[in-house]
Amino acid sequence: MRCRAINILGPEIGCAILACLLLVTSPTAGGPRGQPLRAQRVSGRPAVLSGQLAQTAPGGLLQGQVPLADQQSGRSLTPYALNVGLVGHNSVLNRGLNGNLAWVDDCAYVSAFYGGTHPYAGLAVVSVTDPANPRLVQIFPGTPGTREGQVEGSQTSRMLVVMTFSDYTAFGDLPGPNLLEFYQAPVGDCSHPVRVGTYDFGPIVPHEFRIWGDKIFVTNFGGFPGPSLMVIDAHDMANPQLLTTWDLSDEPGMPTSIAHDLDILGADDALAGDGSRAYVNVQLSQPIAWPPTRNGLVILDTSEVVGGKPNPVLRRVGPVLTWSLECCLSHSAAIVSIAGRRYILAMDETFRTDFCPWGSARIIDVQDETQPVQVSTFSLQVQDPANCTQALGDNAIYSAHYLGVDDPNNAKLAFFTWYSSGLRVVDISNPAAPREVGYFNPGASPNTLFFDTSLTHMFNRNVDYAISYVRFYQGNIWFTSVYGGFWVVQYQPPTTLGTGIPVTNGSPPATVTIPATGVPPATGAAP
Repeated sequence: MRCRAINILGPEIGCAILACLLLVTSPTAGGPRGQPLRAQRVSGRPAVLSGQLAQTAPGGLLQGQVPLADQQSGRSLTPYALNVGLVGHNSVLNRGLNGNLAWVDDCAYVSAFYGGTHPYAGLAVVSVTDPANPRLVQIFPGTPGTREGQVEGSQTSRMLVVMTFSDYTAFGDLPGPNLLEFYQAPVGDCSHPVRVGTYDFGPIVPHEFRIWGDKIFVTNFGGFPGPSLMVIDAHDMANPQLLTTWDLSDEPGMPTSIAHDLDILGADDALAGDGSRAYVNVQLSQPIAWPPTRNGLVILDTSEVVGGKPNPVLRRVGPVLTWSLECCLSHSAAIVSIAGRRYILAMDETFRTDFCPWGSARIIDVQDETQPVQVSTFSLQVQDPANCTQALGDNAIYSAHYLGVDDPNNAKLAFFTWYSSGLRVVDISNPAAPREVGYFNPGASPNTLFFDTSLTHMFNRNVDYAISYVRFYQGNIWFTSVYGGFWVVQYQPPTTLGTGIPVTNGSPPATVTIPATGVPPATGAAP
């Protein structure tokens, strides 16, 4: 086989040889050990899948569930799907422990969840010029002793940024640095980004970030030291500088805060705008509302950053919108327009297998910024407190995480990554009544190279974990899963199933055979 199409970059002698050897000998995702890694090219139309959404019934599957019985029987090795067909897949050398997803042009950038010295433990570059055959091009070196799971690309600036922060890792390395690593994706060659510079946070532990123009808005989820939001000026990517910071405690009488994620008006894949607003998921050091809760969202006026004002100040707009969570945190947000009105899609997260109910999704009306109002919650049956006893036995994580939409300026469909419940496709055209219309839950990959048995999450490889941002691009949906790698799927509304309506996305999609339900068809139940 030809190995020259894959480059493992770094100082390690012999890495390229090792990559080729492992490519030959690594098992297929979810396949038996010792089998060669086979080409993942398929052709034809997407699978036509149909069925009914789950109905709670004695002995039946719950919506979103990968039951223990399926894990024990081997059923969980095969995807669960409804109205969504597989187009293409790349296992990223079956490495496992994949992190988030970024993109520029027809390239996908798949981060490693943990950085390490192993030549696979870094940023993977995947060419998706043929969506039915996503092709691994290269892997950049990882940073040992760090969580390296965050990456974002900007189509506007062609900037690609990787975040590393000091953390326990599955590789057991000593604690590493807290950095932003800056790359430039050359025009016409997104598969060979060039590293340009870094920004060192010192002792501050960052967590997530968003790009707006040449500014990087970075959250601090580690708390002390440091504010909950930092803005890095990267107009000179070789010498980025701290521009300004924000914390709720900047306001007299308010508690300190930490921030997990955010979205920015006018950023890539966000509602069009001038960058003058940031929507930040926060946790407060102490409650400020009744009933007592520390999770929520703030809207910040960022117009001084946009206007280039020296020493810009970020100012809060409207109240701190808080909501109760039995466990864990307000996680991620996206600003969109639905039927001409502004909404935030906010995701909560429960990063555990042993706590139910897990985090859900919220739709918040922010048309009037001074009075944001939550209009609905979307969750799965597997999260219903009445079903917790059944769900907890699966050793899975049934929690919301990240998201994408079909069109942020006129959103009708939301694509939620939901850990062990995979990718969920939700009709949000009526924000007060979101409803699921499809899903694709990847099959398990129990034989990956990397895995972690030491934590209370992601230890069970009899299920997978969809955790990334989602791209809707040329009719296809891109996302990653922790053990399965990079996925391209396609949603087919029931009204078009079997009609022969062509799909134009630059290449023929895939034909695959995927069971539409996880139980006998007579039950009508599907996960």
